Amino acid sequence: MREPALALLAPGVQVMGYTVERRLGSGGFGAVYLARGGGRAYALKLLDLARVGRRVEREVSILLKLSHPNVVGIHGFGMWPMASPEFGVIVMEYVEGRQLDVWASEENPSARQVASVVLDVARALEASHAAGVLHRDVKEFNVMVRAADGVAKLVDFGVGDYEGAPGLTGDILPPGTPEYRSPEAWGFFRQNFHVKGAIYSPGPSDDLWALGVILYRLLTARPPFSLEHISLADAVISDDAVPPSRMNERVPSALSDVCMSLLAKTPAARTPSAGALRVALEEALRGAGATWDVPLCDGYDESTATTEGGRDSHELWLNELAERPRRGMRPKKGLPPRGEEPALSREEPTVEAPRPAATSRSWGLAAMALVAVLVVAGLVWSWRTPHVEAPVPTRQEVARPGSSSQAVRAAAPPSGAGSTPAAIAAPAMLPEATTVKMEKTEIPPPKPPKKGAGVMSRAIVAVAACAGFACPGTQVRPQPPPESCPDGAIEAMEKWGVDVGDHHAVSFPVMKPQIITVSDGPAELRLLAEWNRMPDGTVFSGRLIVSDRVYGRFTHARTRNGKRFPVCLELQSGSLEKGLERESGDDNPTSARVFAVGDVKAVSEFE
Repeated sequence: MREPALALLAPGVQVMGYTVERRLGSGGFGAVYLARGGGRAYALKLLDLARVGRRVEREVSILLKLSHPNVVGIHGFGMWPMASPEFGVIVMEYVEGRQLDVWASEENPSARQVASVVLDVARALEASHAAGVLHRDVKEFNVMVRAADGVAKLVDFGVGDYEGAPGLTGDILPPGTPEYRSPEAWGFFRQNFHVKGAIYSPGPSDDLWALGVILYRLLTARPPFSLEHISLADAVISDDAVPPSRMNERVPSALSDVCMSLLAKTPAARTPSAGALRVALEEALRGAGATWDVPLCDGYDESTATTEGGRDSHELWLNELAERPRRGMRPKKGLPPRGEEPALSREEPTVEAPRPAATSRSWGLAAMALVAVLVVAGLVWSWRTPHVEAPVPTRQEVARPGSSSQAVRAAAPPSGAGSTPAAIAAPAMLPEATTVKMEKTEIPPPKPPKKGAGVMSRAIVAVAACAGFACPGTQVRPQPPPESCPDGAIEAMEKWGVDVGDHHAVSFPVMKPQIITVSDGPAELRLLAEWNRMPDGTVFSGRLIVSDRVYGRFTHARTRNGKRFPVCLELQSGSLEKGLERESGDDNPTSARVFAVGDVKAVSEFE
């Protein structure tokens, strides 16, 4: 496997006349460095030519079309090293500040501040759309709030599009982030999944929908759609978001109305353009009163801390209330406990204090208990099930688990919907560009795999072996080609305590260990028991590739309380072999029967 050479640029290295100071962030296709030239600071985005090809020219072409104070600026581009180019280099404006979600979490903004930031993004989209450019990946990750004056800038047009631009992918949906896709995008996906050559063409309304999702989260500190009982696609297509002013009484009705207009289910009913959104926000701000300056959430201070249920106030600070999410800087009263979830920010990672032995033993006992339950369930099931099994539904669509990790409800597509692949819940299209992030953390070298995490999965696979399942037929397709990890996945996993090489047991969301039918396409897995700091029940979204085995690449994660972050996880069997073994009964080249429990391994690249 080729190591990411971009991470090796040391301070003082000269790149096209610029002096590198430090690495700001990295992704699957490149890295971004802070560099200086002529006494000024710049962001140097280096893209691996062997992986991105002409995509460098595509991003440069987009940035050259745009010149706006709310869009990151381009100052130059070229190839490096000159003698034998390995990287495309884009010299960009350096935005010193915070990513939008980090800004909101730390700043605890008021309605006026939120409206001003979103107004900046609306102006950026208005200029982009006027130039014929779609961003196609509008999300908090791609908005920077400048520290000096609070101005927001839209960054990373790596998967942007314009008329005549070369295509990036042959997938039905273009590169992007599932949680920000529009209802019309999901509807097209549902109706055309099996239609060869079908490709969704997004428009400006897709960018506006994504900005509506951002605005909703900024106003309420919650996503607009609950995923307790149905899949993401179902929720976006069918559910209506609760107005922000009803979710949070501190949200002004005028700003709530602007948000709901962006989240209209059809482009015809949605805010018609970024220009119209700009006008609506400007008008709302002109009528803003004193209530617009109240922080939208409670803060973490003595005035909001209480004693409840035998826990002291600091514990309550660290466990956000369900009634009203909290924001702002947390009090510095020691290190967070084991259950505390890390913030994906640009600050240096906090060194975790040694955990009490009693806590470690309790988690170990819990994991052993879960192993025993799963093994017994598998044995009972295998004893009671004949070798010639009853037919398994060929489209078993799985959904996000509910409040109990032992009770998972299968979600079927709405009546009348088109054919849907098996095990589809929240498709995660693999990102194909590097996001410009301002991070300080460095990626350490991969550590040896940790012992113990695969004990459960090895015990479970033994159950499958005892059941005497046979091997599949020989009609298979080639194994999947190499792919890069999503931007920021390695850093995000490390913040949750997961290093490259670590592995852990997972299951498709089913009621018990069993054989299920899966197909090519999007899928979800559920984490079995805690994985270091990653909580039990975390859902991994990605896709399956049916070949001689069933391979899986999972790129997004969400915890039970809605925390979302990129990951780079490869599906493997309980015996830690890449991919799941095909069971007998389905020789179809695009579907297979597999045991529902396996393992995932953290990787730095999909080989």
